[in-house]
Amino acid sequence: MGFKDLKVTVVKAEGPCSRMREGDEFYVRDAKLEMSEGKSVCIFALGSLLPVLSGAMIRNIEDEGMLNVLQEWQCPDPLSKVVFRIEELG
Repeated sequence: MGFKDLKVTVVKAEGPCSRMREGDEFYVRDAKLEMSEGKSVCIFALGSLLPVLSGAMIRNIEDEGMLNVLQEWQCPDPLSKVVFRIEELG
């Protein structure tokens, strides 16, 4: 089975979050997390995105997958509003 490549981008970062900034991005390629050197991703946000990312890697966008319904996801941190967009690549 081949995995889809995904791009995850921070489209909004409001509140006291000191870990993520608007425009930050990372990739999921061949079921591996990739990001630019010196960049990081908040483990709290990543934990909430993992079920969506793992499902999106194996489903066609036309299927009844989560990316077919929603394209943006919010970090569950109650003090910050960090919103991520998940896109299929190529």
